[in-house]
Amino acid sequence: MASIWLVFVLWIYVNDMIKVNQASSCAKIHTPATKVLAGSPVSVSCSIEDDCLLTKGKNFHVAWKINNHFAPSNLSYQQSNRTYGVIIPSLPVADSFIACAVCEELLENCQIVNGVIVKVGKPPSIPKNLRFSLNLTYPRRFMCQWDPVQEMPNLQTTYTLNIFRPEDDQYDQYVIPSINHFYPIPVEYYGLYSEMEINVTAMNVFGNTTSETLKLKPMDTAMFNPPEIKNIEADVVGCLNYSWGIESLGWLMESLCVELRVKTVNNQLIKDLVLPCKQQDKINVCDLSHGTIYITTMRVKYSASSKWSKWSEWSDLKKATTLMKAPTGSLDTWLKVNDQTAQLYWKPSEDFSANGWNLSYTVESKQLKTTLCFTRKNHCFFNLNKLVQEVYLRATSAMGSSNHTKVRVYRERGLGSVSNFSVHPQSETSVRITWGRPVSPRVTGYVLEWRLLCETPEALLSFTLMDKNNFSNTVTGLRPYKPYEISIYPKYVDGIGHPQTLMAYSSQKAPSVAPYLNVTEISHSYIKLHWDEIPLEQRNGIIQGYTIFFWNERDKIKVITTEQTSIEVRDLQPLTTYHALLTVHTMGGSLNGSFVTLATGKIDGIEMVLFIIPACIGLSLLVIIVVFACVGKNERVKMCLWPIIPDPANSSIKGWTDSDSSQGMPHFKEDMEPVLAYLSDFSLIDLAENAPFKSDYVKENQWSHNIDSHDESHRSFQTRVIYDTEHDKDSIPYATVVFGGPYQNHSSSPPAYVRSESTQPLLRPDDPGSPPPYENLLPSTSVSQVQHFTALAQKFTESEENEELWDDFPMLRSLEIRNTDHI
Repeated sequence: MASIWLVFVLWIYVNDMIKVNQASSCAKIHTPATKVLAGSPVSVSCSIEDDCLLTKGKNFHVAWKINNHFAPSNLSYQQSNRTYGVIIPSLPVADSFIACAVCEELLENCQIVNGVIVKVGKPPSIPKNLRFSLNLTYPRRFMCQWDPVQEMPNLQTTYTLNIFRPEDDQYDQYVIPSINHFYPIPVEYYGLYSEMEINVTAMNVFGNTTSETLKLKPMDTAMFNPPEIKNIEADVVGCLNYSWGIESLGWLMESLCVELRVKTVNNQLIKDLVLPCKQQDKINVCDLSHGTIYITTMRVKYSASSKWSKWSEWSDLKKATTLMKAPTGSLDTWLKVNDQTAQLYWKPSEDFSANGWNLSYTVESKQLKTTLCFTRKNHCFFNLNKLVQEVYLRATSAMGSSNHTKVRVYRERGLGSVSNFSVHPQSETSVRITWGRPVSPRVTGYVLEWRLLCETPEALLSFTLMDKNNFSNTVTGLRPYKPYEISIYPKYVDGIGHPQTLMAYSSQKAPSVAPYLNVTEISHSYIKLHWDEIPLEQRNGIIQGYTIFFWNERDKIKVITTEQTSIEVRDLQPLTTYHALLTVHTMGGSLNGSFVTLATGKIDGIEMVLFIIPACIGLSLLVIIVVFACVGKNERVKMCLWPIIPDPANSSIKGWTDSDSSQGMPHFKEDMEPVLAYLSDFSLIDLAENAPFKSDYVKENQWSHNIDSHDESHRSFQTRVIYDTEHDKDSIPYATVVFGGPYQNHSSSPPAYVRSESTQPLLRPDDPGSPPPYENLLPSTSVSQVQHFTALAQKFTESEENEELWDDFPMLRSLEIRNTDHI
């Protein structure tokens, strides 16, 4: 099977080779240029040979392909019998393959017979930034440089340097490889002061471009080494003489321009002199301060007018001091008096000139004719007699002393202060200070003072004096992230006003360190936390406050914001682990502090006692109050809580009276069912009977309401139940008798009888120990008074069928009044 596949593949390969050989000998292709500019049209022609096997005896036509894609048919044409051509307006890519194909039918079964590769491109870009530099040190070089152009892939670009000298009409060209973008011109052939015209040409197969032409002298582009200040002399007051030179280029010094920069030792620029060219080797600079140390540096260039001439690097610094003389001018002073102690500060005023160095200062009192202070600093502290009204300050050097500066002593202090005093940062090293006019119109000026707070030893005080119409000032030269104490004093005719003081920062950021959380007290329900304040030098701003994040695994995070350095967290759960995180804030940022984990304790014995004792006392007070209330309402409370249930075995009906109260029974609402009285023994007593009872305890129950006695239909009975107290515990209700009198006006009719829930067997008249049978009374009143009792019996006697009911209640049977005539 494998041999069959191999034979098949070989057959295909041989067949293709035959077709290629036939096609390669079928046509010749021609184009005027194989390299064309981008956007230019391309013309290609194809001539079909007479012996081409693809066309013999066949109808065919020629088609064109560009990069294996058929070209539009309207671009092709037929030049002669067997010559065909195509004109392509523009090619899309840099390299394009244009092929001639013979087709038997339309665009099917086409065979490429020949082809050509046409390259498309453009000339290089124009060289830019052409520059020159002349190095006069040995060996001398005149270097020409430019920026490289953007080259096409696989396309080489060459450069040509063109130099034309108009003086002798000389034109030179230097061909430069494409990898180089500079060329050292042999300066000895052209001279240093000859005018030249120079440009650069870039070239490739598609064309060339030329840079702009520059006109210059080689010397204009000379780059010199820094000059050397050899010597400085102070031979005249206020003047310095400089001697300078350039190594190995002494012949050029008279042609060079010089720039001289003079500064004081505190980096204050005094003079920046650009001296005219063609200077001598000595330069004289005057109008300098007396006895002042100056730092000088210099640099040179060839021409002041040529744009090609460049300054050299600055020379090394040199120090020199002008001649001294006595100080001149006055000093600005600020005197602060506290009782007999004085603090005097001073600084140079605008018209003061030291004219030397190593100045000393003397504070004197002409009244006391004594020297109060002598120092080399800019401040002095001394004791001041109350009689002294003025002191005098003078500066002294080796050449003499300045005039005295009078300082008035203001002893009255605490006058009105300024209003609306505020400080606003303006930059990292400056602040803007504003204030309002005091109430008093006698203000003569203001003193603004400031000092750094976090230096050890204490920083010196700085101050400035301002007139009365000035209400703002900008203080510069401050250190960022450092605290300053700034005060403003109003000056009056006869004293100094009360100061307004603020602490301010020119710029702020987050503190450098954060405080550490300390647990000062911990309990089962609260925690007290404390932290120390951040040191002043590490705050980096004004502390705006602290934020404490407090949480455990179950509760939400509790966020506490405070400006204090301690907090107390309450309402915690005992035996619970909590976490706390402290964050400190300034206007410039925040910093997370310490993170602590802590656990609450359990309730100890003392805390338990302290909790239980008040609870017991409160409960005891409540019990006492309830007892007293019950004692005060003994009968009512007792009947509400323990209603009396008569003992059927030891009870009897004593009598009915209208005056007996309902004492001993609870009150009921009108919509409740009638009260059921549980009786075991009844006896009808004559109302006129006044015999005393022998019972140990008598309880009265009122079973009727106040009903009009004249209405016989609503007459009621009242009963008095008597039972022995010794049988209370064992007494059991026997039967329930419903009295109809008091409830006849009720909307619901009373039940015929209510069966008792007692388990005691019914008492029979013949049972031993049973109470004597009930008997009817013969009251002095009419029989209608007891009709309420007979009504129930009459209801049951209306039919013989009710006879069975009396068998269930033998005691009620005894109550039946059968013969009213007997009464």
